Order: sequence, then structure tokens, then C-alpha cells
Amino acid sequence: MTSDMAHAVIATDKVGAIEQHGIDPIPPKDRHGSAFELFKLWVGANVNYVVIVTGAFALSVGVTFTQSILAILVGNLIGCLMVGLTSIQGPRTGTSGMMTSRVCFGQLGSVLPKIVNVVSALSWFSINSIVATQALEELFNLAGFGGHGAVWVALGVVLAAEILVAVYGHATIIAAEGMIAVVLAVLFFGLAYFVVPHVPAQELFSFNSHTGSFGAWLVALGIIVSYPIGWTNFASDYSRYFPPTMSWKKIALSAGLGQFVSLTLCEIIGVVFAIAVGGNLGNDPVSQLGHFLPTWFMVPLLIAVIFGGVAANVPNGYTASLGLLALRLPMTRLISLAVIALFTVCVRVAVVYYGEFFDVYQNFLNYMVFWTGPWAAIVIVDYFLRGGDYHSADMMKWGAGRYWYRNGIYWPGVTAFIVGIVLSLVFSNSSTYASPLMTNVLGWGDLSFEAGISSAALVYWLLARRPAGATAYART
Repeated sequence: MTSDMAHAVIATDKVGAIEQHGIDPIPPKDRHGSAFELFKLWVGANVNYVVIVTGAFALSVGVTFTQSILAILVGNLIGCLMVGLTSIQGPRTGTSGMMTSRVCFGQLGSVLPKIVNVVSALSWFSINSIVATQALEELFNLAGFGGHGAVWVALGVVLAAEILVAVYGHATIIAAEGMIAVVLAVLFFGLAYFVVPHVPAQELFSFNSHTGSFGAWLVALGIIVSYPIGWTNFASDYSRYFPPTMSWKKIALSAGLGQFVSLTLCEIIGVVFAIAVGGNLGNDPVSQLGHFLPTWFMVPLLIAVIFGGVAANVPNGYTASLGLLALRLPMTRLISLAVIALFTVCVRVAVVYYGEFFDVYQNFLNYMVFWTGPWAAIVIVDYFLRGGDYHSADMMKWGAGRYWYRNGIYWPGVTAFIVGIVLSLVFSNSSTYASPLMTNVLGWGDLSFEAGISSAALVYWLLARRPAGATAYART
């Protein structure tokens, strides 16, 4: 790296300084980094209490301990592979994951997935804020400060920390996630150390032993897959600074493996923890920690839950801000973060007064499968159809360029997206939506993510491929 390039990197993407780039393609002089950064990022973002709750939630659908572990392994293998493969567009485009949608859907046609992406990022941000807030409330209770005042003070502190790091952007997020990952991993292994002795081996293997079925396992598999797939639309946001010549295999492996390791370990802890408390962490999962932990460990673990929530949420806030910019709304990245904070406050009010966290989270995970899987499948297939050949300057144009296609819509992408969503719903059997086919005809299981991903990939491949070459369909 030349001294001029080093200076450019420091000026535009420096730890502790506000990032200078938004959704504009990162210029060659500012490209830097190694694939291992993605491993640290995804470990830091996914070693958190929400992931532990996800493991417990998968167990709650009526599977055995062995089935839940198998669902965790298979589900994360599928989901994390897709996270890895949706990270490889970043170095070739230099821009955010959702801006890549303009290539697959057309500039106008990409508005729909962009809107849903922003809602998803905002929802992830709100859910992680709730868990981090509950942990801070528990700390306040230990200190003798409770009531509604503690709720709002906790939310304010958590939001301020999340927004502050997101404001600084890419380089600061990468550095913070790497440092937090090590501390959180140690503390969550400590949680396992105190919980495991409360669950004898025979109880692990007898739990739900008479109720587990293949249909229930498919539901659990869908729950596990939905968590990593929910990150796919964020993935390129953190690889876009890499040089375009970086191996896509290294990028996919680093991102996917970092997420697989962290999710698998935390979700297995969640399964054991859930069995220890009778199969369900309830609607205030943080309060369950007090059943097993000595006070001296409870305090640092609650702090870990807070930091884990913040660490998971910073990428959500960052991506949501880029998503708002991608919608061509007249705002800066700082203003978009203020909008995100306001949305989170509204969700927190709704959950505190009108809903239950566990129900909200359950429905959200189910909803994620319906659209994110088909979107990710289309983006991945598109990359390999065109051999990673993108033209970033045309991504930034509106009403012109090779990605405007015909009237702003690229019908192969839009058609495949609609087919994927429809078939996800047709084969869904969850609390969010149970289709007549699954309930009245087949009568078992949930095949929503399998149907959505495979159908979207196949339809896009059939409609978008051209004998003349991978880039033929990108011409105006």
C-alpha cells in the first residue's frame, strides 16, 4: 500500500473517526482490509443473548434435545453459507448490499426489496435493543432502581451507545466487534458452566422424547435458518471496502464461518438453558438468568448481555441507515440514524404496554424467511451468472444506465422474487402464517425457506441466463 493510499484510508475509514462514505461506491484508493475482518465482525455481532434465545425458541416447538442440536447444525450450515455468498458482491460493487438489488431487479423494481430491507433492519435493531434494555433494567433492579423510570433510562443509554458507534461507521464497527467478541465468548461460556450442572444428562435426552417428530424438526430448522438468513441483506455492507481482486472464496468462508461458530455455540447454550428452566425462557428471558447464577457473576453477565445487544445492533443501525439512503430519501446518514432511534422507541413502547417479547420475536423470525431467502438466492445466482461483473457507476444512476433496463424494472428478478415469496407462504406452517396446503393437506412441518430459496433461484436462473454470456442481459 502506498503512502497516498494509506492516507486516503485514514481519512475516509478510520477507527474513531466518522466514516466519509455512504452508499457511493468505495473508490479504488480507499479499498483496504483482509477477509479475516469478516470473521471477527460476525463473531462479535452474533455472540449475544438474542442468539441464545433463538436456540431456546427452536426447542420450544416440541423437538428433542438431539433433534434441536441437529437443527442448529444443519440450519446454521445453510444460513451461514448464504451469508458468506451474499458477502462476495461487496468488493466487486463497492457499495451496500441493497444497492446490488438494482442489478437484479432494476432501479425501480428494487424499491420493494429495499423497503422490506429497511423494515427488517429497523426490526432487528428494535429487538436487540429490547434484550439489551432488559439486561440494563435487571442491573438497575439489583442496585435498587426499578419501575418505569428504569425502563426508559435503560433504553436511552442503550440507544445512545448503539447510535454512537453506528455514526462512526465501518472501521469503528469492525474494530469494536472484534474486541467485544472475545469478552462475550468468555462470559457466555461462564453461563454454560453454571447452567449445565442443573441439567443431568438423562434429562437432556429424555426432554420431549415422546413428542419429537420430523415435522416439528422442520419447524425448528426453519427457525434456526431464519436467523442467519436475516443477515444476508446486510452482508456486503461490510465487505465493500475490500479490493475487488480479493478471492470470493476467502470472503465467503470468513463471513460464513465466523457466523456459524458463534451462532452454533450460543444456540446450543440456549437449548440447555431452556431445558434447565422447563423448556421456555418466557417473555422476559433475561430475568431467567437469576435462577442459576451467583450474584458476583450475574453483574458481569448482564453487562455482557448489554454489550452483546449493542454489538449486534450496531450493524443493524448502520445497514438501516444505508437502506434509507438507498431509497433515495432526502436525508444524510446521521439523520437516518435519528429516524432509526425514533422507530426503536416506538417499538419498545408497543412491546412494554401492548405485547410480549417472545411472541414478537417469534413472528419476526417467521416473517424474515418469507422474503429474505428469495432475495438472497437471486443475488447469489446473479453474481455467478455475470461472473461478478458489475458496473458500479450505473448502479448510482436513476432513469439511465444499464441497470435501468426497461422502464426501471428487470422482470426476471421481480418475477423470481414474487414466486419465491408466494411459495414461501404456500409451504409455510408457522404461528405467523399456516397455509391450507400445510395444515389441511400435508398436515406437518414447515417448508417455507426451502420452497422460497429454491424456487427463486431456479426461476431467476431460467429467466436471466443468456446463451451469449453472463453480461448480455445487463445491456441497455
